[in-house]
Amino acid sequence: MMPHANSMIVLTALACGTAFAMTGDHVAVAFRGDWVPAKAACTSPLKLVIDANVVTFVNGTQRAEFRKLEQCFSCMGQGVQDVTLLSTEAMGDGPFMITLDGSKKARPVVSVDLSNDKKLGASFPLGSGALKKCV
Repeated sequence: MMPHANSMIVLTALACGTAFAMTGDHVAVAFRGDWVPAKAACTSPLKLVIDANVVTFVNGTQRAEFRKLEQCFSCMGQGVQDVTLLSTEAMGDGPFMITLDGSKKARPVVSVDLSNDKKLGASFPLGSGALKKCV
């Protein structure tokens, strides 16, 4: 089911070109911070770091930083609220798609799709499930 779901996210993202907005400093505060695989300890060398206007994939000393980000607030379709897609300026064609799910206000959820860039996915194997936030 995951390949189909990922394909739908990318197709939906491509279809809503006019809904994109440059993030600037607008990545919601609830999603900023260090995110690790759900079963990993917060001290894990593998993590995703989300800041106000930069996303950094970390695996030990290896880092991949992305600054030209876009958010799509309506890409998940009608009736879906508080879910944002975060990607590079090439939404749909970028190396990653990060889903920021704020539908459960008390516990925001982040998940990453690295299927567009196999090399990035191999270097930063965050999996396909939700990540957990570390404080």
